[in-house]
Amino acid sequence: MDNNKDNSNKKFNNFSLTPFIVTNMALWQQSSTMWMEMYKEFAARSQKISQSWSDALWRTSTSEEYLESRENVSLQGHIDNNNTNRNNKKKMRALVLQGGGSAGAFQAGAFKALYEKITREDKENGNEGRPIFDIIAGTSIGAINAAVLVSHVAENKTWKGSSEKLVEFWKYLSCPTPDITKISANWKKEHDKNNPNAASAEAARRYYSIKEFLKSGAEKVYSPIMPPKEDEKFFDQANKRILYSKQPLQKSIEKFVKFPIATSYEEGEPRLLVVSVDAAEGATVTFDSYEKGKDPNGKDIRKTVYYGQSSQEEKQQQQQPIVIEYDEGIKIQHVMASATLPEFFEYEEISGHKFWDGGLLSNTPIRELIQAHKDFWEYKLDSKELENSILEEASFNVPDLELYMVNLWHSNDDVAPSDPDGMTDRLKDIKLHDQYYVKESILQTYYIHLIERLIQLGIRKKNNNNNNELKNDINNILQNYTPSLDTTEKPKKYLDIIKTQFEITKIENIERRDDNDTISAKDGDFTSETINKLIRDGYESTRRKYSALVLQHKQQK
Repeated sequence: MDNNKDNSNKKFNNFSLTPFIVTNMALWQQSSTMWMEMYKEFAARSQKISQSWSDALWRTSTSEEYLESRENVSLQGHIDNNNTNRNNKKKMRALVLQGGGSAGAFQAGAFKALYEKITREDKENGNEGRPIFDIIAGTSIGAINAAVLVSHVAENKTWKGSSEKLVEFWKYLSCPTPDITKISANWKKEHDKNNPNAASAEAARRYYSIKEFLKSGAEKVYSPIMPPKEDEKFFDQANKRILYSKQPLQKSIEKFVKFPIATSYEEGEPRLLVVSVDAAEGATVTFDSYEKGKDPNGKDIRKTVYYGQSSQEEKQQQQQPIVIEYDEGIKIQHVMASATLPEFFEYEEISGHKFWDGGLLSNTPIRELIQAHKDFWEYKLDSKELENSILEEASFNVPDLELYMVNLWHSNDDVAPSDPDGMTDRLKDIKLHDQYYVKESILQTYYIHLIERLIQLGIRKKNNNNNNELKNDINNILQNYTPSLDTTEKPKKYLDIIKTQFEITKIENIERRDDNDTISAKDGDFTSETINKLIRDGYESTRRKYSALVLQHKQQK
């Protein structure tokens, strides 16, 4: 019995409930290179018309004042009033939900406040009945929350009751605080002696509750698989590993979500994006509830196509993509794949591929949302139509996005902690905050404005001077191929890169903050006391955020 206890304690001390993020900037670096190459070619051709104009535009577009003004525009949800095409563009609302285990209860409260806010604003603006969100993208627990919401809307044909459904799910998932009297005895002695270093009673309750869960399981989330798994490679008796069954979590999800989830843009239903990681390929994989095409019989095709991290030989031989089909819609396996914690749960296997938690590579799935948005509208609007709109009118037809994010890990803290658990807690916050792509998305918006104006220049010069020379020069540039980089993707034309571009016209960031009783394993606390508090905190902090913004706006007036 004592040996089991020691093994459980070792497991707790060495185990991180949320996976490490390995960020991959190669895709962004390739995109940045492409944008800069396009700018250089455009600028060189534009010198035929006006060298001073080109230089002035570049200086203005990259000046600190200009970038600050554009960022304010993006964050406030405004658009360029001098661009009629852009003023008339459709906007869609997207919700991004981070992964973070039991802290996902915060998202239930935050969504309730967002639902109330957006419903009220839509009514005031004459848009009553508009979908609350057009897209919901999630990783890990964020994917589970997203599935609960989208399933409710698809099944009931209304957003009414969706926030209550998500809160109900979390209350069902929670469990009473276990008996921690014995396991916390040493802490209790020090606490009773008023040891200044001893944790608070609430922090100790959370800490030891999770240690007890790891020994005995959390009833509706996971249970330990016994006996521990032996080390059959090095035969190290101290290297036994306890894995956990995810069947309790799967059954809990299936109680609140109707699978498969297949939704339609034409029906006004929200799009569900669930992000996972192919463990063998080391690549993010996005499962999508919207169709990707039609078969010869007119039936919807749903599939995910991706490339792995191939060897150099495979790259030279043009690697074949990996295709996973799920025409009926997203199933429980796809959602579980997004929430399969490495070294905690067994792999989730789909179509012969093994998957891990999406938080490994994208805990805040913004880049997956952006790519999925581009891909869908290229299919929906037709690639040729998108190309012609740019070549003839300098018009980007993919709908812009208003982006709402509910983050479970905060980026900064008041102090750098010095105790072991505090340092582990801070380390996880920094790793899993995963917000670098937000700034890159804003920068991409600046590039879009610049390219749009350069193309418009060619059209205006042609219309004013009846001279096709500059327009033809620009079109020729757009037909050129991008520089060849060491990637698995096929070379693309510049026109292919920009034809599906769109703007993020608003970014609303709701972030959970730790309280004074936080612990490093906060993502594993499924006690009802903590879950109820997280739901309240999510609701109240979101309401306070928007109340402060309204007050600030009134003061500015």
